[in-house]
Amino acid sequence: MKNLLLLLAVAAGGYYLYTEHFAATAIDVDSYQALLQKVEATSVSLDEVKVGTHQLVTFFCNDASYEQATGKTSASCIARYENYRDMCEDRIFSQSPQTFANKADVIAVASRYVACTGIKNS
Repeated sequence: MKNLLLLLAVAAGGYYLYTEHFAATAIDVDSYQALLQKVEATSVSLDEVKVGTHQLVTFFCNDASYEQATGKTSASCIARYENYRDMCEDRIFSQSPQTFANKADVIAVASRYVACTGIKNS
């Protein structure tokens, strides 16, 4: 009986240690930075890259320095993005792999996507 309780205590301790310290925590991709953080830990899907790059372009459009640098409003930036979004998704993401395991690859695809939308060049 004593050995059984000891075995249960060791198993419970091992489970706690694993779940609290060694198990990979899930990272939700709700921003470009979260996307880059996740790809450093594990591979990311093409859909996650699309979400992250969309968030990146939206961030650029809503950034106050964008309006100062270009003389255009955030609303006009978002409108331009919406006009080019589908075309750029087809051009950039149709040639991309379904999963990314390398941060440099994600950055390269995001850079091509932003350049396609013309947001940073406006």
